[in-house]
Amino acid sequence: MPHYKTQWFDSLVAAAGSVLNENPSISTDDACQKLESHVPQEFTFRQLTGSAGRFLIKNFTTRTPPSHTRQQFTLAVLACLLLDYRITPEHDSTNASEDSSENEDNEDDLPLSKRLVRSMARAISPVLQKPNHGTEDLDDSSVNQQLRARQITQCLAAADAGFKIFELLASRGPEILDNTDVLLTIIAYTNPAEEWTTPGLAARAMLLLQKHFESKPNSKQDFITTTILPTYLRPLFSKSSPQASITPSGRPSAYGPNPDARPSGLPDDSSVTKPWKFIDLRAVTVFEWAVSEADEESTITKSWPLFIPVLLTLADDNSTSVRKRGLVILSKFLDKFPSRILSDTGLNKVFEDTALPSLSYLPSITPEEESVELLGPAYAALRCLAGKLSGEKRNKLLDRVVREGILMGYFHAKEYVRIVEVLCREMGDVLVEMGVGAVKHLKDIIPMLSTILTDPFASLHPPTLLSAIKALQAVLATCWPRISNSPWQDEIINLLVLCWLNLGTSDNFPAIREALVQTADALAAVLATEMENGKPTINLSEVVAPLVAKEPSLSQVFSATASNEKQDPALES
Repeated sequence: MPHYKTQWFDSLVAAAGSVLNENPSISTDDACQKLESHVPQEFTFRQLTGSAGRFLIKNFTTRTPPSHTRQQFTLAVLACLLLDYRITPEHDSTNASEDSSENEDNEDDLPLSKRLVRSMARAISPVLQKPNHGTEDLDDSSVNQQLRARQITQCLAAADAGFKIFELLASRGPEILDNTDVLLTIIAYTNPAEEWTTPGLAARAMLLLQKHFESKPNSKQDFITTTILPTYLRPLFSKSSPQASITPSGRPSAYGPNPDARPSGLPDDSSVTKPWKFIDLRAVTVFEWAVSEADEESTITKSWPLFIPVLLTLADDNSTSVRKRGLVILSKFLDKFPSRILSDTGLNKVFEDTALPSLSYLPSITPEEESVELLGPAYAALRCLAGKLSGEKRNKLLDRVVREGILMGYFHAKEYVRIVEVLCREMGDVLVEMGVGAVKHLKDIIPMLSTILTDPFASLHPPTLLSAIKALQAVLATCWPRISNSPWQDEIINLLVLCWLNLGTSDNFPAIREALVQTADALAAVLATEMENGKPTINLSEVVAPLVAKEPSLSQVFSATASNEKQDPALES
């Protein structure tokens, strides 16, 4: 078994470190130019691959490398590849069976180019290694956060050179990237919101994947259903099963939830039960990519049980950030999930019971900032679920969202203006989904909106005030058959008047004033639907005339009603 000297590569990596120490913000291209003099005048592709593999094992697989090491490594390899005229070409396509010293997986038949690509993927992969010292524990939050931050910083610094290497080698043939670990790492960079990537890197990752999967028909869907879901994700999530009533295969349980199976006490949040959360940081991004790229017919419809355990685990996690991410992915999945399967299997109830608890993540138990971030995706997922249902199932779900979400949330957190803003915004969207069926909630909704809009200090947070006005407009648009000649008619007029007066006489709050005028206009149209002998029986201008006489400024909010009342009203429920 031949043994290649690796001192030249170690020296090249050290030279890359000197370049980075001299100018930490140097571009990848400029750094490679500075390294040209350190690259041997002649070397084989096998020597480069073997040296890179041994360096990877020595520095990355058993410990967390020092700062810049990953970037030094990728720059050293890239500098060699850019000087391709110095590479002895006859060994480039041979197998590596002659020297497996750097092959930790004993993949002796793997071509050299694939082995080099795999080494680069591991160098920039956001996967945490065990700490160097036995006293440190990945499950310790401070230790995990430090390791996570260090790993992310190093991966982000090394990624540009790493992707240049991917692009160079992939130009030789799309099959070069045909390795599970390589593809998973590239997929991990497709979400620009992740800390270890950028919009530019995300676009490059998507282009690499597009070219790779276009070379083989149906390979993307096969990769999702045969590799990502069962082989990669299932072992990572196997010990953090969701608490919902599903079987290990991802199908709803015929016997409902087992109370004895639910964990007692604090959740087991550790690297042993949740390696996808504490060790392999790629997992959630890879799953989100799988959901986004899955074909509705060939993948979602036929392989939906493979998605369910991961979906429910993420949406039920005790961490607010993970739970939020899970709810966002759940909405994407539901958009593609056939309504027939949802109802026939009973999964609608499973998803409902998984998403609804997130509506109770409210201050002061949950920090206001986290609550605001979580409530939006939770309501969006439930609305998406309701859109897939029909009849009584749909109505019951929307009723639960109003009662157990919006109304209960306001009762517990009405002193938090940002929470109230979110609840009012979601109320408008939910009422539109409910249509005229929302009239049953008028006795709770109108007093809630009245309290918000008549608060003399409401203008201190204009977004909340505007959100409440938009919700009132949704009430008028959906519940109009029950507004005229009801107590709600006078209550709505009263809150419009007080809200307007509380704004004062200045020209501040133009958006709120415009919204109030639009709402008064809508109320006039609603009242005009009460007809007798072909003529409206209620004229809003006449109703508010005594108020306008006492406070002339109110003529501005009701100014548009007179012209509307002269027209034939037509409202849609």
